[in-house]
Amino acid sequence: MKLEVLIKSGIAHVELNNPPFNLLTNTVKHKVKEAFRVLSANRNVRVILFTAAGEHFCCGADLKEFSARINNNKAKEAWIEGHEMLQAIMDAPQPTIVCVKGNTLGGGAELATAFDIRIFAEDVAFGYPEVSRTVFPGNGGFERFLQLSGEANAAYLFLTGEKILAADALRIGIANKIVEKNQLEIEGKKMADLVASYSNKTIRTIKKVIKGCRQKDLFFKEGMNHFDALHQTEDIVESINAFFEKRDPRYQHK
Repeated sequence: MKLEVLIKSGIAHVELNNPPFNLLTNTVKHKVKEAFRVLSANRNVRVILFTAAGEHFCCGADLKEFSARINNNKAKEAWIEGHEMLQAIMDAPQPTIVCVKGNTLGGGAELATAFDIRIFAEDVAFGYPEVSRTVFPGNGGFERFLQLSGEANAAYLFLTGEKILAADALRIGIANKIVEKNQLEIEGKKMADLVASYSNKTIRTIKKVIKGCRQKDLFFKEGMNHFDALHQTEDIVESINAFFEKRDPRYQHK
């Protein structure tokens, strides 16, 4: 299994390469968690783009590990490891973008929802089949799905185990954009380049405010403070000057 990380021009490209189904083994979850913790601390990384090798994004947990989990009473440890993985992604101060394709099931569906911007290929089959294995999503995706799509959609997908296509994922707020499969990574890179072209201070602040709104009912005061702080940066002056001078801004990212 490989988790490949390449940093170029402020963009960290992380690729999950665990063919043929990119299963979320214990090792994979640990590597994803550690990769995002390292990238989060890298001030030179402005955007994180996550992709998967092969035909499918991620088909979920490796059921071969379930016997040891059950026999050794390791369910709580699996819960903690999965939550730590998703939280490491969601805690990244940089905007995160994910390219999703093919089967995106169970833990794979949970993984996909952890990112800020979710680009789906037309061939995506998305769902949570855990009920057929007598469990429910345990990597943190249960809570994340409720934030994104609400109780009604959660009840339908979690209780039935049904899969939905990309168009329905877009309709219920799981996908942000749908593209042709052969354009998926091109669109992901294009989106990453766009976000990275903005002031790093600004995009990190916007993400922080979004996260604050989700976690606390203090948006007016905290949002106002962040809004005010951005108006005191060199980048905002440069942005306005560049607009009137009809040129691209040259941000200092501080």
